[in-house]
Amino acid sequence: MMTENTTNKLLQKFAGNLGTNNIVLIVSMVVLMVVMTLNYEYFLTWLNMKVLAMGFVLEAVVAIGMTLVIISGGIDLSVGAVFAFTAIVTAYGLKSGIPVLPAIIISLFAAGLIGFLNARMAKWFRVHPFIATLATMLMIRGVNLVVTDGTTISGLGREFCFIGQAEMLGIPFPIVIFAVLAIAVGYCLKNHRFFRQVYFVGGNAQAARMSGINIDRFLVFTYITSALLAGVAGVIAAAQYGCASNTFGQGMELRVITAVVIGGASLRGGVGTVFGTFLGVLFLAIVNNAFVMTDISSYWQEIVNGTMLLIAVLLGRGLNKRARERIADE
Repeated sequence: MMTENTTNKLLQKFAGNLGTNNIVLIVSMVVLMVVMTLNYEYFLTWLNMKVLAMGFVLEAVVAIGMTLVIISGGIDLSVGAVFAFTAIVTAYGLKSGIPVLPAIIISLFAAGLIGFLNARMAKWFRVHPFIATLATMLMIRGVNLVVTDGTTISGLGREFCFIGQAEMLGIPFPIVIFAVLAIAVGYCLKNHRFFRQVYFVGGNAQAARMSGINIDRFLVFTYITSALLAGVAGVIAAAQYGCASNTFGQGMELRVITAVVIGGASLRGGVGTVFGTFLGVLFLAIVNNAFVMTDISSYWQEIVNGTMLLIAVLLGRGLNKRARERIADE
């Protein structure tokens, strides 16, 4: 068994983030924003920035949980389906007369249960999380379609819709919720020993197990967190739109994974930050907004997103290799 001091040192080494990636993202966003501002005077207006933020905030909430999963060395393809499922469960709860808070709690409990099953299925059936969460995604999508019969559930009431439509000091409430969650999780990843274990688990699972970390229990925690945050986003979406539909979250899992990887997280595990993920989501939001303002076909946007993902993976591989070499030399 390793000593606690040795474990802490290893955790600190694996928790080191790659600042170069963040700098590249920030510079790219600044350049893009300058170009757009020079050509479109309305780009940097408060109204457009508000529209841009509201367009990415739901995926940003989901991306926080995905960041934990990817740093741990896993993947969660079920977040889009859980997003829609939670919105649907909440909507049916409200329509059946359940008060707002209990309806939300019930739906989030269901989301957490899905996260638990994602982690345990990978363990029970000895399959990669990609397969386990892909199966969950397909099953939950099917459940969503069956229970809604392909229809939209509307009329959820003003008290509930307040969550997604209200503002605090001029800032939409969903953005406030995201900011609180991002700051809380980001702080814990940087300062809380339990959360910092995710870097160790993702970077070197065998060493983490030898140091006494219960990897199976920790992975259950990460997948439950991912599902819960997808559920939170689903509740916000239902409140924001005043309805729920089985079409919610279509393709969300791929966009979220793209944002997390562009933000500097490694699909091999052990690397990533909430701040980097925020930059990744924001970068994609700015690109999307630029496509809308320039009236370029959305088909090109998918090509651009795919290209950026490939570049991010290749760049991240090089940076990650250099970081690990630096760690080995220390």
